[in-house]
Amino acid sequence: MSGKQVIQVPGLRSLGPYSHAVRGGGLLFVSGQAGIDPATGAVAGDSFEAQARQAFANLRTAVTAGAGGLQAVVNTSITVSDMAFFPELNRLFEEFFPDAPPARMVVQAPLPKGLLISIGCVAAAE
Repeated sequence: MSGKQVIQVPGLRSLGPYSHAVRGGGLLFVSGQAGIDPATGAVAGDSFEAQARQAFANLRTAVTAGAGGLQAVVNTSITVSDMAFFPELNRLFEEFFPDAPPARMVVQAPLPKGLLISIGCVAAAE
């Protein structure tokens, strides 16, 4: 056995040939989750808030499938298309991680398909 478990979450959409998450060594590594509506495959709106809420919901779905829930998240890596969204990101981060926020890295970079945010993470998955 390789000690690695690939997790494909029914309903989540990928923009390329990668796993939604991979569990190994007591950790869950979740690929970047964008603001894509899993039901339609379309971007979840034009606003940062709409896309970010969907990205957080998609992240929660992936983490729940492999580690139980957002409380297991220890680190996040977030890409935003514009740092002007930073204050709104902080507000949503507090909403989705109210008790013990994980460590976080935020970078600005272009994203495909008109996306404004992508969120990946590492979670404890013992």
